[in-house]
Amino acid sequence: MIKFVPKYIYFWVFPQSFVVFPEYFIVICFIYILIVFVLVNYNIYGLLVQRALSECVSVILIMVCYLIANDMKIGINFLTFNDSIINDYLAFFTKFLVCFFSAIYFFIIADYLKEQKLIAFEYLLVIFAILGLMFLCNSNDLLTAYLAIELSSFGFYILASFKKVSNYSVESGIKYFVTGAISSSFFLLGSSFIYGFLGSIKFKDIFILFGSSNFDYLPCEAMVINNESENFACSITFFLQTLIQTDYEFFNFNFLELGLILILFSLFIKLALVPFHLWSLDVYEGSPTSSTFFFTVITKLSIFVLLIRICYLCFFELNEYWRFYSLWTGLLSIFIGSFGGLKQRKLKTLLAYSSISHMGYSLIAFSAANCLGIQILFIYLVIYMLSGLCVWSIFLFTRLKYKNFDKYNKELNDLVLLRKSNSGLAFALALTMFSIAGIPPLVGFLAKMGVFLSIMDLVGNYDQPWPFFTTFEINIAWVSFVKIALISILFSVVSTFYYIRIIKVLYFETLLIGKLYYSINNKKTIMFSILIFSLIFLFVNPGVLYLLTTKVILSLELFNSDMLSVFYYYSSILYKY
Repeated sequence: MIKFVPKYIYFWVFPQSFVVFPEYFIVICFIYILIVFVLVNYNIYGLLVQRALSECVSVILIMVCYLIANDMKIGINFLTFNDSIINDYLAFFTKFLVCFFSAIYFFIIADYLKEQKLIAFEYLLVIFAILGLMFLCNSNDLLTAYLAIELSSFGFYILASFKKVSNYSVESGIKYFVTGAISSSFFLLGSSFIYGFLGSIKFKDIFILFGSSNFDYLPCEAMVINNESENFACSITFFLQTLIQTDYEFFNFNFLELGLILILFSLFIKLALVPFHLWSLDVYEGSPTSSTFFFTVITKLSIFVLLIRICYLCFFELNEYWRFYSLWTGLLSIFIGSFGGLKQRKLKTLLAYSSISHMGYSLIAFSAANCLGIQILFIYLVIYMLSGLCVWSIFLFTRLKYKNFDKYNKELNDLVLLRKSNSGLAFALALTMFSIAGIPPLVGFLAKMGVFLSIMDLVGNYDQPWPFFTTFEINIAWVSFVKIALISILFSVVSTFYYIRIIKVLYFETLLIGKLYYSINNKKTIMFSILIFSLIFLFVNPGVLYLLTTKVILSLELFNSDMLSVFYYYSSILYKY
């Protein structure tokens, strides 16, 4: 009914501040739940309220997904809060995914919290973390992005250390806090360098500045007179005044490059990419399993959205710099993630190395700087999140039987009798491992093949300037993209070993002595059956993912017709496959 309302009534009823109405709804629900928890007697009703917490948060997130879906009718492509918040299709798509997968996450950990009798009200802070991830998808300047990162990080620190009886959990929280503080310092320092050089922190203004200026020699007076955008001229007032008051006609990009590099390194720390990955191994291993689940699965998408806004929608003209660091960081991450997990026996550490490797593949697709690379990046991240939900749900659904207490899987040897205790869960785990390894006929194969195709797409244009690019003489000219693709495939084969080793433990170990498991209820069975079925369905019919990600590419309005034609060609190949 909204679309039939006259335009003047529409903007009166739905002001631009309603662009963040889903975020308003989350804050109101958080305050309401917090008041209920304060008024309830902790000693009498604490466990009862805790058991209802996860289901309540799941329902809230499903309602938020509904509100985000209606943003297409209420306020798409709107700017608000002094142009600091943008609600374009990229934000709409990624916010919906974050809330949808977070709702599934809370459904999965509900029984875990009940069985462990965790009266941990700290899990309310997951709502704040999700709120920060949503604002990160909406951010349209560097300061808003920084505040969104900090809002989500505070929840992560407490989730890592809330298990106060465990020294490992407290240690993980401290390490996470120190690493996050260093990452935030890098981000602030890089943002200050960019603001000091350009006089603006808004993504659109910086993109217009780079698209309309030649920094080798910049005639300031001509730039002021010929510029037709008043907003653009106002946004770089500090930059122009600084220029006119100096005697320099040539620019030194060192501070601007340093600022961009510091921001990239800050986000690489958040993604646990090499060489900034060491903190993740200890934090993921020492944190409670439900918290590690959230760190490894839900948080990655929003950070990549910020990377896209900074590198593609802000500093696209400096692609020769950020692509250099992205390519080498991605290759090193695949190398460390593939070889580091070969001798691991602990499940959390093994999955931490797997996460490092997958983030490397995602970063390589990101560094392709073409339409296909961005599409494959989103497809890869969606499949990664879905596969992560499958793996961690199986680990949380299986409880080992002990004489005096229960515990969950921590090492590979704990999976020896899983096939005899519950053959369905063992088959689901094996299927998920094949998908993560990229073995057909599962959807993980399409994701990795797309990454290799996005790199091979650059081979034909290697000796020629790309459309929309000013230069292509980057620092890695001696490394062909064919070699990069072949090296990535080789590392992928190596990483397949430790995925297959889990299957070997499940099906081919001859030990007759092992640990038994509790049976799972109907709710758990339905949940992981739907997740496993989705892995097969998306391989048989990947058109849903390609359609949604194609709309994201077109909404960016960044690439020209030549690049879009190549994008449609490779997309048709993947879809027909």
